[in-house]
Amino acid sequence: MLPVAAPLGGSSFVLPSAWAQEPMSITGTTVLDNTSVLGDTANLKKKISDLSKNHKVDLHVVTINKFENPSSSSEWAKALAKKNNWGSADAVLVIATESRQAYFIAGSEKTLSSEQQSKVYQDYVKPKLQSGDYKGAAAAAVEGIDAQKSGGSGVVVGAVAVGTASVAAVGGTYLYRRRKKSAEAKKSGVNKYGYPTVPQATIEELQTRAGASLVQADNTLVRSRQEVEFARAQYGDAQVAEFEKEIVRADELMKASFHRQKLLEDDVPDTPAEQRAWLGEIIENSRQVTEMMQAQEEKLSSLRNLEHDAPAAIEKLQLGLPELDQRIEAVQRTYSQLQERYLPSALEPVKENVALIEANRTLLQQELDQANTLLGTSRSEAVVHLRSGEEAAQQVAKLAEAVQNRAGELETAQNNLSTDLLSVQRDIAEAKSLAASQNKDDLQAVAAGMEAVLGEVRQQSEARPNDPLALNEQLRQLTSELDKSMTSLRADRERQHAAEQSLERALRSARVQVDSARDFIGNRRGGVGSQARTYLSEAESHLSEAHRLRTTNPASALDSANRAIALATDAQNAANRDMNSYYDDRGGRGGFDIGDSSLAKGMLLGTILGSLSSGSAHGHSGGDSGGFFGGGGFDFGGGGFDFGGGDWGGGGGDGGSF
Repeated sequence: MLPVAAPLGGSSFVLPSAWAQEPMSITGTTVLDNTSVLGDTANLKKKISDLSKNHKVDLHVVTINKFENPSSSSEWAKALAKKNNWGSADAVLVIATESRQAYFIAGSEKTLSSEQQSKVYQDYVKPKLQSGDYKGAAAAAVEGIDAQKSGGSGVVVGAVAVGTASVAAVGGTYLYRRRKKSAEAKKSGVNKYGYPTVPQATIEELQTRAGASLVQADNTLVRSRQEVEFARAQYGDAQVAEFEKEIVRADELMKASFHRQKLLEDDVPDTPAEQRAWLGEIIENSRQVTEMMQAQEEKLSSLRNLEHDAPAAIEKLQLGLPELDQRIEAVQRTYSQLQERYLPSALEPVKENVALIEANRTLLQQELDQANTLLGTSRSEAVVHLRSGEEAAQQVAKLAEAVQNRAGELETAQNNLSTDLLSVQRDIAEAKSLAASQNKDDLQAVAAGMEAVLGEVRQQSEARPNDPLALNEQLRQLTSELDKSMTSLRADRERQHAAEQSLERALRSARVQVDSARDFIGNRRGGVGSQARTYLSEAESHLSEAHRLRTTNPASALDSANRAIALATDAQNAANRDMNSYYDDRGGRGGFDIGDSSLAKGMLLGTILGSLSSGSAHGHSGGDSGGFFGGGGFDFGGGGFDFGGGDWGGGGGDGGSF
């Protein structure tokens, strides 16, 4: 998994890989399976949703390889809860599969007493972990909480009586979110239950079908875009205008489907009828897009008449090789220069591009040779290899462009650092002045802390190599925190000016994050599932909204830009998980050469992997349980901490190992 800059609060600005993971921000899901041991989580999410509806307890399940920064399982879980602002109604189960540790805790003893938390862990979760059944352990946590909240322990009657008003408030919030979500569906012009569903299919089966259909439709749309560009190069804009209109129609259907997928994956529970309707819409939209694009490909093939023009097309591709090779050499030089100037973290999204470029160049030559060989005996087979060669050539161009784009982004970020540093320094000075004039000791403390961080950023900005994008992201977050602290103290004009300044930084960061995720996913579409594509589509929508509002409503535009950053980061992380699974299914990164042309062809042609069809990363249910019983055991414990509305005292588990 590639570590990418993440829009997190506090002083942690980079989300590391799953192999040693820091507490992360979690959006849009109750289950984050970083280690791909839970398999298809649709049923688990449904159980968690039912638990929330029945008992007002929101369970979060996270898998990682080992605890890092902090290394203590209890401190890690506390930091995770703090980063996500989880409160008294939340509970969390974290399983570290490599270090053989786990941690379960509820946000308040009013939600689950220490005794109840211990029962949930000891009686339900622990036996499943001992047998290596991670998915079962997560489901058992739901069952255990349900049993305790249903009156199994007999110790929460007082808490229920005292909490009636707060439960009503939570219920009101839930109803508001439900109505808002339903209103959003109506606003889009979709009949609530008007889309085809398959009554005899289970919701889990529909989810699998919808995920596979969405990936297939998206890949078909990408391929059609390529065919249009090939035709444009031969015949000009006028000849492809009709096809571009069809692509616009298909784009709208895909955006609607990705939005439905996002609603299905968020933390607002959906009724079975809503799930069936929205899954039916995704399946139907995907069917339409696939059929539209397949029909378009037939028309484009007829227009290009490759079987007749194959010799000329092959010759044209062959003649373009010297120029392509020059571009490859230029990109190799550029990447070597980038490695000297910047830290590896700055190059993570493109670190494999040079190897993939070489793999696609090899594939291009292989396909050209095959096309030439078959030209005299089977034109139709020759055309298949010709088209594959054309796509390989275009992939080389896209991968090279991504490296050049990254170089430009890093140079721009480096050039902006000095200006942004001065701007943030002025903001801190303003905060100090306001704190002194209005006796705000808390703001004074915030400003002092920010100034210390700013000094570190300034020092790193002058060092070589560095990561200017990460430093810009830190400055953006510093500005955001300062704005929050000073909003109530600023005059309207000052607030407007501050929002405009923050917006420009946020828009730059959002554009970089969205472009980076789009390049990464587009160049590896054969290994990336529907979840990453969904996040990317939503990120693009929020970025467009931010640009639309930038002059009329800077504050709302800033919110949209920040949301775009978060979603683009989610897209990148989901794509990284998918690609790790893609490599693992082929023997692991150490089991093959990334420059292998067969791997490039698999990613190029948009192979739809069965285990990606549900829209999540590949699952290896059950995991490798053999390593858990010889060199130590899981560490389970509790502990108290206070934030976000919950006291997080007590704790589940026995604090030892097994």
